[in-house]
Amino acid sequence: MKTALRVNTDFTTEVLDLEAESYEQLSGAVGGLIQAVDLRQDLVLWVNEEGKLINGMVPNIIATHMWEKSFGMTDVIMGDVVFTGGTDEEGESLPLSNPWVLQLQDIAEKIRGAYEGGVKIYAGD
Repeated sequence: MKTALRVNTDFTTEVLDLEAESYEQLSGAVGGLIQAVDLRQDLVLWVNEEGKLINGMVPNIIATHMWEKSFGMTDVIMGDVVFTGGTDEEGESLPLSNPWVLQLQDIAEKIRGAYEGGVKIYAGD
């Protein structure tokens, strides 16, 4: 099982099992062409590479927060995203570790709870 985590703009998450030919799965999960961003050695963010060009895509607060942790306040991530582990020597995606799955789900749950409670949180907070 190659575990990945989809994080949606509405703060819901879904654990995915990526297949060997995962391009189609990743493309479907982010809604179009995919682009990988290495956030850490053990964490890769998959985004829609045209996310800022597609009408109707909204910012992904959680993905933007994770981006800012790695690169500072330099970009806003749009649309649903997928997180995987790092890459192996051949450049193949590795499964997302269980601690990352739990941490990302916890962040999503806390932010979703704050929004549902009427509290607005900026991604950089």
